[in-house]
Amino acid sequence: MHAQSTAEPEAQAVRFSRADTVQAVQQVFHKHRTGGWIWTTIGSLFAVRIASVAVSSSSDALAGSTGGTVVGIAVLGGVPAGIGIGKLTRFSHEKEEQTIAFYQKSGILPPYVRKRLKAKYFAR
Repeated sequence: MHAQSTAEPEAQAVRFSRADTVQAVQQVFHKHRTGGWIWTTIGSLFAVRIASVAVSSSSDALAGSTGGTVVGIAVLGGVPAGIGIGKLTRFSHEKEEQTIAFYQKSGILPPYVRKRLKAKYFAR
């Protein structure tokens, strides 16, 4: 038996114009801001729902479960809300403007933006 070389053709690096890259960066920021609002809303709704259930069922039998309620609010409400707020902060309009201005001057994107750029964001 002969070992055959299965050399795959090298993928050619696709070069995009600065205008295409700016448009892609804008789409990435918009997508992550939308995701930030979704995460924040879901976390807030969970926190409010857990708190309202705890308040409405505050009988003597459940009075000892305050610690569980706090943990539930923190885990099911606080974690998603924290993720959302982090996304909203990291992908704010101000950061988008700064990133685009820096890219247009230097041609360099921050690593957290560069790693999120995918071909689907570029105009074809």
